[in-house]
Amino acid sequence: MKIRCLLDGLLLDAFLCAHPPALIAVDGGEAFALEAVEALYYELVSATPEEILGLERACYRLLRRAADFETVQE
Repeated sequence: MKIRCLLDGLLLDAFLCAHPPALIAVDGGEAFALEAVEALYYELVSATPEEILGLERACYRLLRRAADFETVQE
């Protein structure tokens, strides 16, 4: 999936992991956990239906879909 920072427009790859915090964002070679409350500062740019369901289950409901959001199939 891809997420975008609303503050600076930075586009990041992200993935869900099984253990909290569940959403990991990757900036270059550095990965960092995205806390649920930090989702206010990001928007979802692309994701599979399974990833969207995983985000909702992991309490990332504050992560809004971008105006240019795309559902991707794997």
